[in-house]
Amino acid sequence: MWTRQLTLAAMLTLLAGRAAAAQSTAGAGRSVRVHGVVDGVAIVQTARRYLGVRYKLGGTTPQAFDCSGFVRYVFEQHGLELPRTAHEQAAVGRAPEAGELEPGDLLFFYGGRGAQHIAIYVGRDSIIHASSGSHKVKLDRLPGAGLRRNWFGQRLIAVRRLLPVEGVFDLPAALAVGAAEPQEELEVDWTEWAAPPLIF
Repeated sequence: MWTRQLTLAAMLTLLAGRAAAAQSTAGAGRSVRVHGVVDGVAIVQTARRYLGVRYKLGGTTPQAFDCSGFVRYVFEQHGLELPRTAHEQAAVGRAPEAGELEPGDLLFFYGGRGAQHIAIYVGRDSIIHASSGSHKVKLDRLPGAGLRRNWFGQRLIAVRRLLPVEGVFDLPAALAVGAAEPQEELEVDWTEWAAPPLIF
């Protein structure tokens, strides 16, 4: 027990030292793909990077997204493949218990022919999605009950949970123990540590 705690402390100290070194070197922009468990917090963190990206029907890249293209792209950044359309995406994962939303859950909304819109649950009744009405990736709320429900509250038809699952993270190259080249894949078994991988 003590050995594991000391080893974890040594690892965290090493990572912190490498982070400081990475910020002071010209190669700080290089990254390494590291395997680990992807949770909803990591997905939401990645999704927030694209706030303000414009909406375009059929868009699948940070130049322009539609709703399902946005969700698919965010999950791809962690090595997780999703189908292309909201209708297809509604068939993956599992349904959580009613009322037990967690960050990273996928929310599907009715649009006339089943699931026509998708968003990622952020937490505290907030979602992030590529909005055709606002023409950009944005945050919105899922508030209210009864007559006070907004568009999202009235049309929510399904919730799917895919996380946590094995995936990948981008870490600065200087943080990756033994990494020699940028974009090199490094296997790290985080189950041996008492804390999850650090995301910078």
